[in-house]
Amino acid sequence: MRDLKNKIKSRTNHHLVKTKSWFKKNEKYLIIGFFTFGLIVDNLTLTRIDQVFDNLVILSYLFLAVISIILINYFKAKENQGKYSYFSKFEKYLPLATQFAFGGLFSAYIIFYTKSASWATSWFFLLIIFGLFIGNEKFRKKYKEIDFQINILFLALFSFMIFFVPVILKQIGVWIFILSGVLSLLLIYGLIKFISSFVLEISQKRKKEIFTHIMGVFLLFNLMYFLNIIPPVPLSMKEIGVYRNIEKSANGDYLLEEVEVPWYSFGNYFIKISQGPVYIYASVFAPTDLETEIIYEWFRYDEQKNRWLSYDEVKYSIKGGRGDGYRGYVYSANLEIGEWRVDVKTKSSLVIGRIKFEIKDTI
Repeated sequence: MRDLKNKIKSRTNHHLVKTKSWFKKNEKYLIIGFFTFGLIVDNLTLTRIDQVFDNLVILSYLFLAVISIILINYFKAKENQGKYSYFSKFEKYLPLATQFAFGGLFSAYIIFYTKSASWATSWFFLLIIFGLFIGNEKFRKKYKEIDFQINILFLALFSFMIFFVPVILKQIGVWIFILSGVLSLLLIYGLIKFISSFVLEISQKRKKEIFTHIMGVFLLFNLMYFLNIIPPVPLSMKEIGVYRNIEKSANGDYLLEEVEVPWYSFGNYFIKISQGPVYIYASVFAPTDLETEIIYEWFRYDEQKNRWLSYDEVKYSIKGGRGDGYRGYVYSANLEIGEWRVDVKTKSSLVIGRIKFEIKDTI
């Protein structure tokens, strides 16, 4: 009977070793697949930047990131003191929890920032967010180091505050962005102070390095904002198009006379239209109760100067809350032959959307 038990135990241990070996061998692909699945799920569940559920999801990721960072450094401090507890065996799983939290955060940011971005102006910032999401699997070992933990957390926190503060205050603009950055700095400073005082002793030299990196991220974000590289969250373009004529019906719907658009007109490019009235229709999403002004700026390409020249501006106020966005349009009676574009912008000149077209003598 004992021999039978030993055989069963031996087979069970062999099976566990084999299972662990398979997991270790395929861990990289499992994690990539897990985060890809997470991105798809987030894309289906995170729908509006001003919804309580959506912000609670992101806050839960931030909370998990902070708790796992505190615990990683707590166990490291105990290990440095030669002290171990029953819970020390869970230490190896904490970097995975941190990785999961940041993966979820950058997944959510990809969804919200790409909805709000014009690739023509925001491609650099979007590449940073995509790079952090895709490179998250490579950061697994670095998540054990407090310098890296704090830097990534600050970047994630600032990215969240950029759209969370406007949603809460129902305002957008330069001072709201600056407030978002200051709040992020205060929160990350408080976390560093807490860890240094109660969790893990951090040398002054290391603190200085951490704060130098944080200020580098802070200044980079501010530079990208004032260069109009950061998307104008929480505003986003729901629809934009060029039309020959627009009329508003009695029930409030817009009747649009469409312009023929070629199949290869990805991103509203390569549109050709004959001379005559040109209407630009756009629908801009804004969070509930947020009131602001948007600007339609017309540009004409000057071939002699080899640059776009501003031609005209039209402004009007919008109020947020409508799921399909606040609808409106502008028009010009008779544009000159040549290449044109219209930028839909905020008061701070952040581009919400853009459309290009060419006026031809005949089509």
